[in-house]
Amino acid sequence: MRMLPEKLSLLRKYLRLSEITEDTVLSPAAHAQYPGSHCAFFGVAGTVPLITNSYALLLGPAICLYNAKLTINLRALTSDPRPDNLLLLPFSQEDIIFGAHEKVKQAVIEVDRKYRPEVLFVVTTCTQEIIGEDFDAAIEEIRPEVRAQLLVIHTDNFTCEDAAPGIERTFLALADLMQPQAVEEKSVNLLGLRAPGGRKTEPVCLLESKGIKIKNVIPSYSTPAEIARAPEARLNIVLEHYALPLAHKMKEMFGTEYIYCERPYALDSVELWYRQIAEVLHIDLTQEIAALKKQTEETILQFEGRLADKTFALGVQQGRAFDLARFLVTLGMKPVLLYLNRILPGDHKDIQDLLSAGVDPLVVKSGNALQSEKLLAELKPDYYIGHGDRRVLARLGIKARNLLFAYHTLGFAGTQQVLRLLNREPFGSEILHYKEQIIKNAEEMSIWI
Repeated sequence: MRMLPEKLSLLRKYLRLSEITEDTVLSPAAHAQYPGSHCAFFGVAGTVPLITNSYALLLGPAICLYNAKLTINLRALTSDPRPDNLLLLPFSQEDIIFGAHEKVKQAVIEVDRKYRPEVLFVVTTCTQEIIGEDFDAAIEEIRPEVRAQLLVIHTDNFTCEDAAPGIERTFLALADLMQPQAVEEKSVNLLGLRAPGGRKTEPVCLLESKGIKIKNVIPSYSTPAEIARAPEARLNIVLEHYALPLAHKMKEMFGTEYIYCERPYALDSVELWYRQIAEVLHIDLTQEIAALKKQTEETILQFEGRLADKTFALGVQQGRAFDLARFLVTLGMKPVLLYLNRILPGDHKDIQDLLSAGVDPLVVKSGNALQSEKLLAELKPDYYIGHGDRRVLARLGIKARNLLFAYHTLGFAGTQQVLRLLNREPFGSEILHYKEQIIKNAEEMSIWI
């Protein structure tokens, strides 16, 4: 039997953008999922440091805790201001066989007495969930003995394929801190900005200039006391789908209305996003929107032509991924591959906008590093935009661009930050590419020796 070429057989496994329908569920790239940033446990570990005056006790096997600690250490080498408030409690073979209730209770009491946190998150990993340890019951037993408010977050990642359940449960746990409040008119909470500096973002400044009081930007360095008063807000503005369960819960518990508007990137999308928020709040942002949009258009002109005709693969992003792809298309770039964890209900309009522009890239579920490397080697895009292994990308001759710091901003400011990051070579990239070129040249020379 004549075998299909490897390239053809690999690409045929994946959907084109035009093949996605309203009920499409992305198939995994492989049955084996490489543990990493898509794990719900890591989603929690990256979110709880944004709650001020809190600690988290992470329970699990050494490998999970090692990777969590490695992430903390790497974060400390950057300008990321999140504190190291994660405490690790490793599980031994004996704990798995004989149970660890007493060990966990003792650890919780010790953390409470030593660090005196206002809130202590107790976070499980797959191990406890598989063997059926009832840590909720253990926590209930010792709750009267500790000063901190105890919140349990389950991250049974073996039942899911990405970090979403862990992040959603972290948001949901915050509802247990909230208390009924008298509602204050012209006040809002922003839910879902998982980044420092939330109160200094563009939409916060715009809303405050119109007399709208920002009660909370959750979980951007909100204190437990501030979260407790979150039901004072007249409206929740949900900026990320992970925060939707919390918005639903607050409506159920306190009657707080909400609007959901995932963060956009394209200029027309950002403009519409602001107009929708302004309409709900009965304020006029027309002049401010026009000025910010014009400023962003001027920034685009500064980079005009630099990215034209460059192909790119887009890794998993925060916000509206298809809208980000559409913005990059307006810069003249050409998408060949989009990685996603899931397709959101609001994505289909953005998908149709891309298709209307004649764009039909492959859409692949993220999560398997080996399959991703093979696919990138076949497609050979000029750029990989997202969080990827820079050594692998350098070996493949692909330029890396990470938009992490664009996620810390919102609105037109976020779009302008995307432009700056796209046009800036990350530190160390030139050395990596030079090293790989030397290795490649040496290999080619060895053929002729």
